[in-house]
Amino acid sequence: MNGISGFTSQMRVTGLTGFDTDSIVEQLMNAERMPLDVLKQKRTVVEWRQEAYREISASLISFKSKFFDIVNRSSYMLSSSSIKAMSASSSNSSYVTATASSGAIHGAHSIKVNQLATAISFSNSARISKGIEGSIEADKLGAIAEKKIFVELDGVSKQITLGGSNAEEFRNQLQASLDEAFGKAIIDGEEVSKFNISVTNNENGFDFSIDTASGSGATKVSVYGPSGATEEMAGLDDLHLFEAQSNRLSLNSRLIDLKDSFGLALEFDEDENAEFSINGEKISIKSTDTLKQIFDKINNNDRTGAKISYDELTDKITLSSTITGAGNNLEFDDISGNFLSALNLDDKRQGTDAVVSINGETLVRSTNNFTVNGITYNLHKAHGADSEGDSITVTQDTDSVINNIKSFIEDYNKLIDDLYGKTTEKSNRSYQPLTDAQREEMKENEIEKWEKQAKKGLLRSDSIIQNLLLSMRTALYENVEGVSISLKDIGIASKSYSDNGKLYLDEDKLKNMLLSKPDEVAKLLNGVSSDNPSYSRTATAEQRTDRYRKSGVLQRVSDIIQNHVSTIRDTNGNKGILLEKAGIEGDLSSARNLISDQLKDYDDRISNMIDKLTKKEETYYKRFATLEKMLNQMNQQSAWIMSQFNFGQ
Repeated sequence: MNGISGFTSQMRVTGLTGFDTDSIVEQLMNAERMPLDVLKQKRTVVEWRQEAYREISASLISFKSKFFDIVNRSSYMLSSSSIKAMSASSSNSSYVTATASSGAIHGAHSIKVNQLATAISFSNSARISKGIEGSIEADKLGAIAEKKIFVELDGVSKQITLGGSNAEEFRNQLQASLDEAFGKAIIDGEEVSKFNISVTNNENGFDFSIDTASGSGATKVSVYGPSGATEEMAGLDDLHLFEAQSNRLSLNSRLIDLKDSFGLALEFDEDENAEFSINGEKISIKSTDTLKQIFDKINNNDRTGAKISYDELTDKITLSSTITGAGNNLEFDDISGNFLSALNLDDKRQGTDAVVSINGETLVRSTNNFTVNGITYNLHKAHGADSEGDSITVTQDTDSVINNIKSFIEDYNKLIDDLYGKTTEKSNRSYQPLTDAQREEMKENEIEKWEKQAKKGLLRSDSIIQNLLLSMRTALYENVEGVSISLKDIGIASKSYSDNGKLYLDEDKLKNMLLSKPDEVAKLLNGVSSDNPSYSRTATAEQRTDRYRKSGVLQRVSDIIQNHVSTIRDTNGNKGILLEKAGIEGDLSSARNLISDQLKDYDDRISNMIDKLTKKEETYYKRFATLEKMLNQMNQQSAWIMSQFNFGQ
């Protein structure tokens, strides 16, 4: 059988002499393994302590991310605007809106938008599509009688019957059939045909076109072969029209299928490819690309500095610069093929600068979004010539500042409660880490409850956490060099020493100070040293001292947290204090830290002890095997002697 104590897997046959060797060895090994259980329990406590440190690191990182990471702008506390917040309101937001930074000037600022900034653009002076153009030979007029085509108008399809013995009759019947099928539009109380059919004689017969009528409200018309009709009844070929021919472009059509749809036929190189450049950025296309794919290549490439679009209503393509303002901001040319030339972008509209009057001063800007004296103006529409314009009023937004500070204090107090609770929590010595044997006898929920109690007090009186708490508390109350006020002066203070450094806010007092001394409050909370404005892991002791003395209290708290959880090494090659102690997941410190070194040491000691216990177990079995052998020999001798006595009788 297997080694009963779990140290070996060797198969043994025992108990031949009546001894319960396995049971005896198990009891002996239970006593021998007690030091191993103690060692494993000590290792478990160290591992739990590492987890506790990492939980604190995670809490600090979360707190730092929320309030001291510029990515989270809504709660970021280290910018001047978070303390000296300004708001800007417009008297007419349809013309102009604005936002104000901390440097904005209070009061009302008059503004008149004389002209918006626009971008240079090129489009078609005439419609881009050739439209639906066909022809009929004179000798085939009789053959089209009663033949049919499908006409689709703005998504609605109808079957139309052809006829007519001459050009005029053909036009009249086609017009009548279309009007009957789709009805006429009622515009200003009058009936208007939705179609415009034109016919022009040529030497072989006549040419014709089908289009939507201007002013009818109809837009896109297309022609198709009638579904299910016999070849004799299909009239599309007789009219020299092709399937899906339309008076508008389809962005999902391939270039090769649109080859003859433009006024100028599309051309490609010998490989059926083409290339063009926009503002120096080369775009390569294939004849099998759809128009949408080509538009996407332009629009999704920031280096082109351009956008292209197709307006189905006007049947025009527009290529415009993404940069507004006067000047030549858009250049384009074909390199191979003639894609851009075929678009016939002959209608150029030069970009213009924005022209505004702010507080009586005329300004010219290349964009409709610009900043003047801390106010960012967003222009939407130009005022009329006779308009006096509107106004932007800048006020101090004390409510948002107070809400920001309230949020910070609430989270700060929760953090302090958690940290202080860790250092004062009493351990329960009645609950030690469970041994392997104990765990096997318990249910999962019982193990969970037991370990919850066993983990209490792991960081009681921990010097790292106590020093962290003291550092933050000191940072909040030590004077900031060059600032004449303190947290207490602006309504932020602790109520008693027993609060363990928790903060309380007097909103009215804070509001009054924000209004009367906004710059002082900003310096107190998040001012920085002009010589050492940024936190640095490689700063000298003198630089750190200078930064601490001249930094606002929030900057100090941020630096203290950084000192504990930074993943960047300092001049001594160390990361944050807590990371050096216990590491954190997702960083190299996860495996390289003091506690991990302790755990490795425990693992080595446990492994060595298991080796010794394995040998000890083997020794016991060997001794009992020898004992069994001797007892067996004695039993045999005893049996022989008894047999001799019996023989003598």
